[in-house]
Amino acid sequence: MNIDVELARKVLAVVDAGLVKGMGTPEPGKMCVEAAVNYAMGALHGDAPACVSHSLRRLKIKLNDSAWSSDQARAAGLRRLAIAQLGSAGALDEKDFAKRVSRLAIQSCVPQALRAAARLFKGDKKDAMLNAADLCEREPTIENARAARTAAADAYAAAAYAAYAAASAAYAAASAADADAYAADAAYARDTSLAAFAEGVVQILIEMKAPGCEWLYLTEEPITPFFQR
Repeated sequence: MNIDVELARKVLAVVDAGLVKGMGTPEPGKMCVEAAVNYAMGALHGDAPACVSHSLRRLKIKLNDSAWSSDQARAAGLRRLAIAQLGSAGALDEKDFAKRVSRLAIQSCVPQALRAAARLFKGDKKDAMLNAADLCEREPTIENARAARTAAADAYAAAAYAAYAAASAAYAAASAADADAYAADAAYARDTSLAAFAEGVVQILIEMKAPGCEWLYLTEEPITPFFQR
């Protein structure tokens, strides 16, 4: 199928109807983000659209199935990435993309998770986590991510360096350590963290000149309810 602006509009319309955890069923508002692309393309129901690169698809599924506060929050956080991914199959250097995403996770998401968890501790444990966060920002390497994970584990928190784990670590660390302390704003913090990571991936795709980024301007237009399209 030709990947053009009309397809991009269809994808955005289906995504804006809401996204669910898991592949779902072929009905707007009841599908995951990748199934939404298949639906817009008129393809059979599934979560492996032919126009999306393999590594990007796997990342999108993990982000889609993360603990968003609602189907609407999931759609709002992933709508730009849903468009940017279009046409990436065969056009994206998979190895370079993986390296860039790992750097994003280490440099932004891991420090955020560590600092959120460090608020619950004092003394050496807190200092170790804050120092690890600073180091990951300055030098986003796998070695420093491993050191950050060790610091978090020692404090009974979580801060993985893989893309999906890093994106959701802030909520996991906070809720595991002291759920009551974060009850009021956990949903907002979780959605904000996941959405920020998704936007970071969008910026990577822009830098890599992924074809779908040509239609990101559509995401700036007012959202029209699906039944009015």
